[in-house]
Amino acid sequence: MAELNKQDVAVREPLLVIHGWGMNSSVWESIDKYLRQDFHITYLDLPGHGKSREVQANSLAEIVDYILPSIKYPTHIMGWSLGGLVAQEIIHRSPELIKKVILVASTPRFSQSEGWQNAMSKDVLNTFSDNLLKDSKGTIKRFISLQFMGVKDSQIIQREWRDRLLKNLPAEQALAVGLDILQHQDFRQLTIKHKNLWILGGKDRLVPVEIVDDLSKLFSNANIEIISGAGHAPFMTHSKQFAECVMTFLTSKNKQRFY
Repeated sequence: MAELNKQDVAVREPLLVIHGWGMNSSVWESIDKYLRQDFHITYLDLPGHGKSREVQANSLAEIVDYILPSIKYPTHIMGWSLGGLVAQEIIHRSPELIKKVILVASTPRFSQSEGWQNAMSKDVLNTFSDNLLKDSKGTIKRFISLQFMGVKDSQIIQREWRDRLLKNLPAEQALAVGLDILQHQDFRQLTIKHKNLWILGGKDRLVPVEIVDDLSKLFSNANIEIISGAGHAPFMTHSKQFAECVMTFLTSKNKQRFY
């Protein structure tokens, strides 16, 4: 991770970006051209992923222990999917380090429970966990397909990312830790005092768009954007629309509700 200095911060506001389960920081390539002129972006590779493949972390707490020393100045933070849970843990641990928060296709809790039905079923998450032990490549392939299910003209993007990720698979230990976090982590009691934006895909099979009402009840200051034709990776399939949403939120001083 590149270390910022005062000159960097004076010219462009810092933005820390965190990818999701099984992926790496290169997933953000399609939106970089829209954001890099206005923000000094740190594209983080989670422990066990991408350029941090040799780094080991055994829990969400250890993942955040790895990240926090790199945050030298208050930063905007954007987390996708599992990365959104990491962002929420950073808010919980060190809220003074955060400026604005963007949570992409993420949720305070990924697994269903009593009173929390707009989430993934425990059976689906348990199946992914069981299959990971038998066939990590196959599990990654199925997960990629699920992210784009029902999204128009996404086959090329799916194939590209399937091929790229299979050439640079995360460590199996990191995949297992990530699934455990998705199965059990619960941030419904978290207080987010920062301005926060939740970007949801209208066709997302992992974080159903119906969660919008739950988010509004939990976080009274939530801004919510729904990209109707997108699935679980809206920045890949709707890059320009996604980037415009991010820019509007990060450069605006007033609360907005986008849907």
